[in-house]
Amino acid sequence: MTSQHPTKAARAGRPQNRSGRSAGEHVDSDLLTVHRADRRDPRHRPSALAAAVLDGAAARTGQDLLDLSLGARLTPAALAAVVPGGSVTALAPTRAALSQIRPTPENGQTWGSVWDLAERPLPLPDASFDAVIGFSVLAPLRHPRRMLIDITRVLRPGGRLSVCELVLARRQPIELDGLSAHDVSRVEKAMAAVRPAAYAFTPAHAVGNARLAGLTEVEYTEDTVTAPLENVSAAEAALHAPGPAGESTYQVIGRTLGAAFARRYSEAWRSTARRRPILLHTSIAYITAIKPDVSP
Repeated sequence: MTSQHPTKAARAGRPQNRSGRSAGEHVDSDLLTVHRADRRDPRHRPSALAAAVLDGAAARTGQDLLDLSLGARLTPAALAAVVPGGSVTALAPTRAALSQIRPTPENGQTWGSVWDLAERPLPLPDASFDAVIGFSVLAPLRHPRRMLIDITRVLRPGGRLSVCELVLARRQPIELDGLSAHDVSRVEKAMAAVRPAAYAFTPAHAVGNARLAGLTEVEYTEDTVTAPLENVSAAEAALHAPGPAGESTYQVIGRTLGAAFARRYSEAWRSTARRRPILLHTSIAYITAIKPDVSP
């Protein structure tokens, strides 16, 4: 069973610096920098997504958590759950790592690219965390089992994994003025080519890999997030916002389907937004698992 209050023995070897928001940062390898924080921002309000992930991790005061989200997205919410007495560690790619990634749109400077480039363990001690959390950790990876094996390694016995993953393959087409179903299909194929691993990701695949990595009680639930774009400005902002690989949707379409199609696609967004809110539906999966407790 997972212990909500780790024993003193389980805490042996933990960093003891509690004097600031961050206990310092240091490069443990030429690819990833470790950042550790142990003070929360009292102004932060956790999102529903963060709350669900932390609930799946059974996060409690005094625990040590590892946030594998790109940009440490869940760290503020996690700190609110584990301090005082706990900490949250996050990772960031070093300049050396980013310089080794060829800057193409297909594999832009993303967490997934750094991990697939590394092909080595996370620069963290064995059995050093009570829980590993993250948003979009497994879906972008070509080799998610490698990550899951390392997650199992850094978890303490009885520790929990709790992540939220985008299921882009189930994203519903957007009904836009002046575009046919064939037009929408072409756009989806273009976007899938930019993030092939993410579009191939399925919760069932992740569950199977988690079990092969040695995790137990692997479960997942699915949900759909709906984001309304209320006006033309919101629609244009979404269309031109940089994606995980650096390119916006508009840039991807222009590069792959041509400038004329991109202009027509953009006008369809504007025309639709003038009449009604555009609803963006994204499927997500919450995945939880436990490292077996091998203690007597």
